[in-house]
Amino acid sequence: MTKKEWLQELLFVDEYGRPYNLSDVPMTFMTRSESFKKLRLDKKKIDMLYREDIEDLEIVKENVYD
Repeated sequence: MTKKEWLQELLFVDEYGRPYNLSDVPMTFMTRSESFKKLRLDKKKIDMLYREDIEDLEIVKENVYD
């Protein structure tokens, strides 16, 4: 998955872009890039999250195919 595709994935987050939680803040769907903008993440943090997510996907693939 390219970084561009990853950033366009829809997430279920609160209206501030935070992951699902049990607070009273309404939940909605938005792209990962919209969520990151609301969270004011910088490019360095976004790159780190992308690398971690891709590494996790590779580990899952290895476990499924073994």
